[in-house]
Amino acid sequence: MSKSKITHLSGRYVIKPAGFYFGDDEDEIYTLLGSCVSVTMWHPTRKIAGMCHVILPVRGSEESSLRFAGCAVKKFLEKVKHFNTSPNEYEVGVYGGGNMFPAISKNYEKLIGVKNFKEIERLLVAAGFIIKFKDVGGEVARKLTLNRLTGLIVVEHVVMQLD
Repeated sequence: MSKSKITHLSGRYVIKPAGFYFGDDEDEIYTLLGSCVSVTMWHPTRKIAGMCHVILPVRGSEESSLRFAGCAVKKFLEKVKHFNTSPNEYEVGVYGGGNMFPAISKNYEKLIGVKNFKEIERLLVAAGFIIKFKDVGGEVARKLTLNRLTGLIVVEHVVMQLD
């Protein structure tokens, strides 16, 4: 767990940008996303859950940071192994990647949010995870909550008003 990137509030972990949680000790995991991307993982038998908050699709150097998609997927694989489970046992979701500045950013393929979700999806599939849920893109932010006990994922779209 990346302690400085997580806030604990009465039974809930709040994942901040570049934050990561994977375990079986809290009931809910929550984050707020714009162009960033979150991956959720839930093991239906063992009630293990995980979430990351990725800021960028690729590293510009050899820096190892959970800000990047590749580092987050690598960390998920380490945790899956630690719990003696396999990637294909998890229900995996990918969320976020919204266009937070639609008035100035119109080229879909060049949007950082699009790059984020495409890269994380590519890496997850290559690692053996099966993506079951997806809510990506668009001109919305997202409030995302994962319940560790039930696997229920609640995604609330928030339309950003920039005046």
